[in-house]
Amino acid sequence: MKKILILVILFLGFQLNYSQKSKLNIYTSDIDNFWSAYDSIKKTNDEQKKIDIIQKLYLEKATIGLKEFMASRNHSAKLHLENIEDYPKFWTSIRPKTKEIKANGPKIEKVFRKYHKIYHDFKEPEIYFMVGVLNSGGTTSPNRILIGSEIACADEKTDASELNNWLKKVFKLNKGVVAMVAHEIGHTQQKGGDSEDDGKSNLLGYCIREGMCDFLAELTYQKFSSTYMNYGKEHRKELWEKFKKEMLTQETKNWLYNGNDAPNGVADLGYFIGYEICKSYYKNAKNKKNAIDEMLKLNYSPENVMKFLIKSKYSG
Repeated sequence: MKKILILVILFLGFQLNYSQKSKLNIYTSDIDNFWSAYDSIKKTNDEQKKIDIIQKLYLEKATIGLKEFMASRNHSAKLHLENIEDYPKFWTSIRPKTKEIKANGPKIEKVFRKYHKIYHDFKEPEIYFMVGVLNSGGTTSPNRILIGSEIACADEKTDASELNNWLKKVFKLNKGVVAMVAHEIGHTQQKGGDSEDDGKSNLLGYCIREGMCDFLAELTYQKFSSTYMNYGKEHRKELWEKFKKEMLTQETKNWLYNGNDAPNGVADLGYFIGYEICKSYYKNAKNKKNAIDEMLKLNYSPENVMKFLIKSKYSG
């Protein structure tokens, strides 16, 4: 009887501890404030008044997440107004989808639970959803995920007829806000976040950092396609031979964050390279939990990322 009582107490203690770890901190008030400003500017034809409305009703009411997003992604009331007036079909199309974001809480909680299982040092980040200026789907600051909802929740049904070809491709294969959150969670756990180690790493390190988050998102959420992932799998050997020639440099333009400027028309192929390296590292590790720990605590110095590559046994 005593043994049973002890087991019950231990079980309840575990459940209580786990439930405390599962508390979600998701903030969507910036989305509501954006649409309030959006509706208000329709009541005037004065451009300066419109800018003032956006500033007062949206940017000045910003959460700490939006403030950080604004600082890192070049937001301004004027730029928001230009986007609203230049792409009216897009904004009409995306509005209902931004309102549905709140319903993704349970799915995000499942991702958190899986992270707790694979990584013992997992710290749950805060998640902020806001409306950006069509230049970023997501980024992070220390322990915060910042999501540009107008990109994150767009899909193949979104009216992108007014937008550039890169955004059209992104929307076509977009798997939703949960997939994007699953990727960004990885950055909040990595040593140094998603910065580029103040320029002290190299192309190999930057690609491992990004690709690692795609790999972890696959482990904790689901396999998802993208233009760079689909193209990469079809041209694996060719890409690897090209990448090896540049991987020790700091030049990223052919591989990362290159949107419409990608050399062959497919942006961000460095994500695929990094994903493949991390997947190989995990596959060849005898202890999978240790492999996740080593990945997330990787120091991105040129010497360390080369050791990581060698240990992964990846060869294209």
